Amino acid sequence: MTGPDASAGTESGNSNEDEGRPFGPRFLNIRIAPGISNGNMFALLFGSFFGIAMMGFINASQPYLFTEVLKVPTEEQGPLAGNLTFVSEMIVILTIGVIGAMSDKLGRKPIWVGAFIVLAMGYILYPLATSVEELTIFRLVFALGLAMNTTMLPSVINDYAMDTSRGRLVSSCFMLNGLGFVLLLTPLRLLLPFFEGVTDGDPVMAARLWLWTPAALCLVVSTVLLIGLKSGAPAQLEKREPLLSTLKVGVAAAKKIRVLLAYTAAIVARGDMSVLSTFFVLWLSQQAIAGGLEPVAASSYALKFYILIQVFALCWLPFMGLIIDRVDRVLGIVIAMVFAGGGYFSLYLIDDPLGPGIWVASVLIGIGEISANLASLTLIGSVAPEKGRGAVIGMFSLFGALGILSIAKFGGMASGVYGTIAPFVLIAIANTAVGIFALFVYSVTRKEKAVA
Repeated sequence: MTGPDASAGTESGNSNEDEGRPFGPRFLNIRIAPGISNGNMFALLFGSFFGIAMMGFINASQPYLFTEVLKVPTEEQGPLAGNLTFVSEMIVILTIGVIGAMSDKLGRKPIWVGAFIVLAMGYILYPLATSVEELTIFRLVFALGLAMNTTMLPSVINDYAMDTSRGRLVSSCFMLNGLGFVLLLTPLRLLLPFFEGVTDGDPVMAARLWLWTPAALCLVVSTVLLIGLKSGAPAQLEKREPLLSTLKVGVAAAKKIRVLLAYTAAIVARGDMSVLSTFFVLWLSQQAIAGGLEPVAASSYALKFYILIQVFALCWLPFMGLIIDRVDRVLGIVIAMVFAGGGYFSLYLIDDPLGPGIWVASVLIGIGEISANLASLTLIGSVAPEKGRGAVIGMFSLFGALGILSIAKFGGMASGVYGTIAPFVLIAIANTAVGIFALFVYSVTRKEKAVA
């Protein structure tokens, strides 16, 4: 009788372990992996809150640096901003796969802690630039931190989550991403007039104090992550394979059609974000000026709707998280691509961007943008193998970086020929194409399950 009882107890213990344990508010029904503490989860949520804001503020600071510090002529500022984005994403592409593989060897903690330290270094150096060439070099430093942070956030989320509630944990972290973007970026932008007053109107010192503020925040975040994150790489501490072998996992995984779909979805999901940050404010500002607004008022009008898109995305996040956790992950991609494609194409249908139509389009874009990113992240988290997960997610992020470069390149070319509405039509077509591919994958995988 002792044997059966022990066996039953073991099976029960394994069952409980397989289900993980609950975390957070009961209504979220989030379950986290065995061995993950509340402190580990707090560190993840803390890093999520600061992650996007600390990566995004660099672009918000550039117009002031261009005009007041480096004295870049107005007609050269656009190309300069594009070049800085291009070189930044090239660094991401060149390093992000290796970073993911390294995290499988060294663990997530040192890489994510290092990410915010490198971001702090970038913010410290950026306002010290005395030429465009120096600024470009300093941007490369920042880009390395960006690549590290971009890879580690989804890796840690997927390490800590049980698959049954992965979508809800991803959506919770996305919610914190968005809240951090809105709640941190706005006051940081408003600090500039204060620093101009403190420095008696010295733009160089004002810029330095302005950008050194997020540098200090990054160091605080790195400290919290150092204390709170779980040490080691889950399921990979006992046996460590060569780094190149781990990196190959990310490439080899694409042989599985669901992983390939996730990689493809990453291209358009990050492209969605890029088209907003690169072209939306420009397009709406130009339309507002054409509609009779002054340039300053037009910029303010465009920025208002850019922020509102993020607010609408935040409001939709929990609903999309619930949808994804109740349907097949591939079907979640189909749903997300319908939302995203429809949202961006709706801009093309607006007759008067100063009228009520822009409100409707902003709601649809917010829903589409966050749905595409949430669905793609959830899919890669569910199909990435436990061993080598960092390498697979690193490759996923690499494809995302390719999406950013593609929309910046081809969207820019299209806008030069067809006007600044063209990039939105282009990304709408791309979302539609991925949605069709996802439908094909869903059909194939359903037939395979039926045969099995």
